[in-house]
Amino acid sequence: MLHKKYGTTGISVSAIGFGGMRFTDQNQTEQCAALVKYAYDRGINYFDTAPGYGKSEELFGVAFKTMLAERSQRPFYVSSKTFGGDPSSVRRDLETSLTRMGLDYLDFYHMWCILTPEVYAERKRNGTLKEFERLKEEGLIRHICVSSHMTGGDIGTILADYPFEGVLLGYSAMNFAYRDAGLEAAAAAKRGVVVMNPLGGGIIPREAGRFDFVRTRGEETVVEGALRFLINDPRITIALVGLSTTGQVDEAVSAAEGFRPLSPAQVATIRAGIKESFNELCTGCRYCDECPQGIPVPKYLDAYNHMLLGKGPQDMINRLLWHWGISLEDDYLDRCTQCGLCNKACTQKLPVHERLAAIRDEIVKARAIAKT
Repeated sequence: MLHKKYGTTGISVSAIGFGGMRFTDQNQTEQCAALVKYAYDRGINYFDTAPGYGKSEELFGVAFKTMLAERSQRPFYVSSKTFGGDPSSVRRDLETSLTRMGLDYLDFYHMWCILTPEVYAERKRNGTLKEFERLKEEGLIRHICVSSHMTGGDIGTILADYPFEGVLLGYSAMNFAYRDAGLEAAAAAKRGVVVMNPLGGGIIPREAGRFDFVRTRGEETVVEGALRFLINDPRITIALVGLSTTGQVDEAVSAAEGFRPLSPAQVATIRAGIKESFNELCTGCRYCDECPQGIPVPKYLDAYNHMLLGKGPQDMINRLLWHWGISLEDDYLDRCTQCGLCNKACTQKLPVHERLAAIRDEIVKARAIAKT
């Protein structure tokens, strides 16, 4: 297994991490725990979970009972998160996570789901970071991190404001343009960078033919190519893959074990591939992000990508809800005045107005279903 140093912590972590959000059936406790142990035996040593991932923490805890006996010889590292908006909530969440996993401390603890600069400012103002520091002093956590779905520039602002030791952000061959600035800021600050959704939330393997441009060798799979694109980036520490089967573990491990540095030309080809292969998709350049009505147009267009590439409108709705924090009741799209600025700004000449209207129609339908 290929390893990288996590920021300035001195910790050597596997280039592939185990994301604990995608167990096939969380009621199959032994089967899920066995999958975690299998990944550990294959060389993965970074395990990420959260209290909002169903029974994930408990399932990790079952696996850790066996793994802890081997930890001194084969170190592994555990990451979790808190939504806590005040000190007592942060501490309560951590104590719950530790109990569920049977651990005395967490290696990486994240201020979770920072969707806007305002959310970050409010949590900081409420004293959550001071509580993180107290927990670290008590030895209950070892490294203070942040998890965010914001744009690259906003992530850079947060990293400049507080010395987080690591950042968890979404990044893949689908949306690299949207968060490059965040990676740049993290690299300049020498922070650890863990990228979630490295396979586009499952869209890349599901649409393998459309993502063939990530392959740089004849024998590699699209999944291996997509992961190697990330592994090749020196700014990225870990590609965090949501794993459901031993076959997925094997493929992800193969991507790391068979990694060879990509040439600048190969990287350029992959970066150009999404523009050439997805003429109908928004590439996340964000030139349309100047709406006078405050509509976060790039976020909606990103979600529209997921409707085109996913299984339909529900994938788009889920992307808005769980990735961007835009609820069904938000009235952004009701504010549109059809001024035309976003259409003019689009470098791909996409029908932005039509897409925003289509998204609004789906949201109206979803609202109606939610009320029945």
